[in-house]
Amino acid sequence: MRTASLAALGRPALLCALGFAVLALILFAMSALRRRVPAGRAGGRALAASAGFTVLAAASLLSALFAHDFSLAYVANYSSRSLAGPYTVSALWGGMEGSLLFWTVLLTVFATIAVYRHPNPDSPAVTWAGAVLAGIAIFFLLLLAFPADPFARLADVPTDGSGLNPLLQSPGMLIHPPLLYTGFVGFSIPFAFAMGALVSGRTETPWFTSTRRWTLFSWSALSIGIVLGGAWAYTELGWGGYWAWDPVENASFMPWLTATAYLHSVVIQEKRRMLRIWNVSLILATYALAVFGTFLTRSGILSSIHTFTEGSTGVWFLPFLAAMLLGGLAIIALRYDRLRSENRLDALVSRESAFLANNVLFVAAAFTVLWGTVYPIVAEVTTGVRLSVGPAFFNAVFVPLGLAILALTGIGPLVSWRRMSKGRLSRLVRPPVVAGIAVAAGLWLAGMRSAGGVIAFALCGFVAVAIAGEFIRGGRVYRASGDSWPAALAHTLMRNRRRYGGYVVHLGIVLIVIGFAGAAGKVERNAFLEPGSSMKVGAYTLTYEGREQSSTPEKQINDATVAVSRGGEPVGTLHPQSNFHFAQQQPQSEVAIRTTPVEDLYVVVTQFDPDGAAAIRAFVNPLTWWIWAGAVVMAAGMSVILSGGTPHGATAGATGRVREPVAAAG
Repeated sequence: MRTASLAALGRPALLCALGFAVLALILFAMSALRRRVPAGRAGGRALAASAGFTVLAAASLLSALFAHDFSLAYVANYSSRSLAGPYTVSALWGGMEGSLLFWTVLLTVFATIAVYRHPNPDSPAVTWAGAVLAGIAIFFLLLLAFPADPFARLADVPTDGSGLNPLLQSPGMLIHPPLLYTGFVGFSIPFAFAMGALVSGRTETPWFTSTRRWTLFSWSALSIGIVLGGAWAYTELGWGGYWAWDPVENASFMPWLTATAYLHSVVIQEKRRMLRIWNVSLILATYALAVFGTFLTRSGILSSIHTFTEGSTGVWFLPFLAAMLLGGLAIIALRYDRLRSENRLDALVSRESAFLANNVLFVAAAFTVLWGTVYPIVAEVTTGVRLSVGPAFFNAVFVPLGLAILALTGIGPLVSWRRMSKGRLSRLVRPPVVAGIAVAAGLWLAGMRSAGGVIAFALCGFVAVAIAGEFIRGGRVYRASGDSWPAALAHTLMRNRRRYGGYVVHLGIVLIVIGFAGAAGKVERNAFLEPGSSMKVGAYTLTYEGREQSSTPEKQINDATVAVSRGGEPVGTLHPQSNFHFAQQQPQSEVAIRTTPVEDLYVVVTQFDPDGAAAIRAFVNPLTWWIWAGAVVMAAGMSVILSGGTPHGATAGATGRVREPVAAAG
């Protein structure tokens, strides 16, 4: 009885959330149009009520999942009695309806926090931003109330559910989707505040400073989520890779590219009062691409292992996306004169120029990924032929762009704002250039003949030394006061967390690129082995010793024992599995990986014969460990940035621009 009453709260809670979101929109609009502050504050309370009812709806669905209330179609489709507790939680976002509900919970909660915590909540810009956020919430709540109802009931109630897809029964499912959704939804905050500033005519309002933490938080969540998605694919899918340029992978990558461009270019607006139109356009593009990715995963128009079941929900996103883009562009056009830059580039050799080049490359990369993703749709509409764009296209176009971006990552910190003398630039750039040449020469002498690989490693050396030089120059200030080098570097990092934390993030990206470059040396072998027989892959010898069978209430486990030796010396034993899940009547492979900083030995068993013979697929993946190490370094840098507010010793003027101390600014 208790279970039924909890589940029964779900749909009424959604309808109440929708009603309060509509009320919030009306109140925010009244406040903005009539300058009535009490109506704006009432709008904030209505938005908070909408968030509360949305959370209640999610709690109702979660309780139904744990209670195995299979009268709900969603519970029957995405859970089962044998499903482990953590994956029962992840079933909340494992299907289309539940993921939209989880998205809407994040949206309404984030919107409430952003409005309430703004330093000037009564300003017209903030009330218009609240109206935009309420309008977005209304769209998603309408989806949940009608075409994507997570509380739809079944006429014939099954005794057990279908369970979660075996590929989703992974620790990655507990972390990767929530982080991606956090990133996607988080970008709605700077988007709404940018539109609010433009609609209110307050183009001088520093919306980019008031939403900086939201932007950094969202970008950080999306960055970590993308890397964890790669790790999930690497450990679960059994194909030996971590990125396949899948349409839905691309859908998360595109807003990351434009958001990264925005994070760099907004610094120019802050310091030089330039690129206002560009920055507003970038934040519009970022949120539009986030919504576009949501459309891709729910429309069924592209084939992907990540997409949800085809249905009518996806087409609802098209008018929403069109309204957002057309409305945003119209507002930008309306305020065009007020958004013009106050300053111009003073010199070609300047940090502004480096950031501009960086932006052009990031946007070009985003357009490349977008075109490669949607081209099959365009081709099918225009020619009637279903085409696909594979990794060869993306790699051929994206790799040169990526290498150019990497080079600018090292050049940017070395050049000054406004202008820089050639002599000073030459002195600063010399050590990184020497390091890059030394890396290239060393690799060439070691036998590497891949031009792309040599260039990538050389640029990694260049950037790493450039970043190290920045820390050393900053640390000298504290060394002069008697600090040890470790203490001096720590003080440098903590004094200006935004700048030096960014350098740590860049260092993490360097490590990730090292891992990517190592893929050029990938080796793959396939063999069908009888117990006791062996195969060679790279420098390793794999001996298949047999299999063991066991079972749980959820699956039958077929565990292979593979002894590994290198140069005749045993180095360990791996246990890849090929399992059969009862609820889904579906097989699934479990990968076994021996990982070191030098290389990964990656083993998959794809099939067992009744007599015990096994089909083994093995890879040697050089330097993959560095990708995950780079992600950890990136996360550390993001934590440093987010842990600081205004840089120590800095002051914010009326324009919202931050003035940093000379010693910290460099």
